[in-house]
Amino acid sequence: MNIPICCVAYNRVNSLRRLLCSLKAADFDEPVTLIISIDKSDSTEVEEFADSYQWIHGEKRVIKHSENLGLRRHVLSCGDLLNEYDALVVLEDDITVAQSFYTYVKQCVEKYKDCMDCAGISLYNFPLSYHNCLPFIPVHSDSDVYMMNCAQSWGQVWMKKQWFEFRKWYATHNEEFGYLPHLPKSICSWPKSSWLKYHTRYCIEENKYFIYPYISLSTNNGDSGTHNKTSSSLFQVPLLEGAKSVFKLTPSVRYDGFFENMNLADYIGVNPDELCVDLYAEKGNREKKRFWLTSSHERYKIINSYALELKPWDVNVKNNIEGEQLFLYDTNYACKNKFSQKVDFEGYLFNMKRKKIRTIIKNNIYSITKSMYNFIR
Repeated sequence: MNIPICCVAYNRVNSLRRLLCSLKAADFDEPVTLIISIDKSDSTEVEEFADSYQWIHGEKRVIKHSENLGLRRHVLSCGDLLNEYDALVVLEDDITVAQSFYTYVKQCVEKYKDCMDCAGISLYNFPLSYHNCLPFIPVHSDSDVYMMNCAQSWGQVWMKKQWFEFRKWYATHNEEFGYLPHLPKSICSWPKSSWLKYHTRYCIEENKYFIYPYISLSTNNGDSGTHNKTSSSLFQVPLLEGAKSVFKLTPSVRYDGFFENMNLADYIGVNPDELCVDLYAEKGNREKKRFWLTSSHERYKIINSYALELKPWDVNVKNNIEGEQLFLYDTNYACKNKFSQKVDFEGYLFNMKRKKIRTIIKNNIYSITKSMYNFIR
């Protein structure tokens, strides 16, 4: 299989230099083509650096666009390089990769290249939900990967068949869109320069998933640039260290585009089509499902409730840990419920007392999360 690496660059030469340094140190057991795609800017510094850079692992190809495409058109044009290749690793210039990332890439592509339910492969593992800035911990299994109805922009692999299936969908869904009840509100508010909101919408609407590693093979350095005026380490994550030769690709855990566990219907014993899993309380049961599993206090009949004792919080439901922090409602029956206590999410998720969390917020240390959408592509 021919799987080149495409670096998406604009006007950050230091970011590109750091990315290429991590690529140079990665493990390759065969020649690999490096493509540096440079959007037009007022400076030629990146172009000059790319021309002079010596790629020791195979062929180097530099694409210099004659006009400024903007991020959406630029990234989509990189994807269309799949006319020439079997799969493509796409890395924006503020990404750093792990030593074993390409081993992971090859094994994932080999397994999923003909799977049309799989829209792509992520190198990155989210430490938090970008919809609400709250921690995200996927339920672990004996596999190295899990599935998610969420596209990726901080280190991803696109495969030929799946990419052009998305492009076919995009041809009739490329208009700007506002609020849609089946999509996270954050995605609906992303700017028109975002390509990611279309790929994520595609995954949600067409029930396609990305393969995600439990331990990241890429990290986002959060460099300042066009979309973010200041640098941030908010989305930096630990990378898999050292060489790894075999990845176990037997995912059994699946999350939706809201970062909610799609397996919980099996443990609750209800039809998944009738269940809204809403532990983050972001969905608000906007699609009017009969059963609503949420941390929110609502006026419907409670048919079960769970504690927040174990982490991640999904396993409290899976193991039927009784308590009064998570509630399963039957929305066919209105009911005035008496709740004994307010759910202390901050204390549970951050291992801090509510008072301390409020102090942090007051001191504006936590305000960085308010600007997180600037980093979303």
